[in-house]
Amino acid sequence: MALLEVKNLGITFGGLHAVDGFSMSIEKGELYGLIGPNGAGKTTCFNLLTGVYKPTMGTIYLDGENITGKSTIDINKAGIARTFQNIRLFSNLSVIDNVKAGLTNNYRYSTATGVFRLPKFFKTEKLMNEKAHELLKVFGLDEESSTMAANLPYGKQRKLEIARALATDPKLLLLDEPAAGMNPNETAELMNTIRFVRDEFDMTVLLIEHDMSLVSGICERLSVLNFGQLLCQGKTSDVLSDPEVITAYLGE
Repeated sequence: MALLEVKNLGITFGGLHAVDGFSMSIEKGELYGLIGPNGAGKTTCFNLLTGVYKPTMGTIYLDGENITGKSTIDINKAGIARTFQNIRLFSNLSVIDNVKAGLTNNYRYSTATGVFRLPKFFKTEKLMNEKAHELLKVFGLDEESSTMAANLPYGKQRKLEIARALATDPKLLLLDEPAAGMNPNETAELMNTIRFVRDEFDMTVLLIEHDMSLVSGICERLSVLNFGQLLCQGKTSDVLSDPEVITAYLGE
């Protein structure tokens, strides 16, 4: 059974079919890419998968569970986490507090426990700090745990956003343009980071990306969107050599 099964997904805005009849199946442990020209509907698909938008047609199954139309919180609890093209960190919080924000899915205590500093508060905070430091160490950010997130270099902010997403303990990680704004060296490092996340965390990854060096370097299969519809789908090498894809996406 596929980890993610998307069937005939669609959404209409004022009569415009932003996504129209899109289907996709992703196996557990895959590195999968979603590509297409600007305005093709890629981020809209991510918003449908994560509950930001409610689909007007189609179904979404995660690990056999129908999550179609559920709230963003419930979908995150079911096992989907994401990052954004424009980094969305809590810029006024420290690096470690950003990761701890993601840990609240699995580490909870009551308001009274927090207000009155009952024993469970200190025990939970200790566990959260330990887990957060473990994640930061994976991304080489442990020595900057007290740094304000806004003061990190751009590439490290990207890593922190991925670390925070992983803190929610997802089954599927969605990365929206993770290489945006990166230089070639940073992109190469990001490729290694994504491979490491897949292997170390037994993670399934779906990414939107325009950098073809990253796509061809790590994605095992691709889906190509154009004008909200599926243009092509299959193994990366086959898709990137498809004449329709070259014409519609690569502009040749």
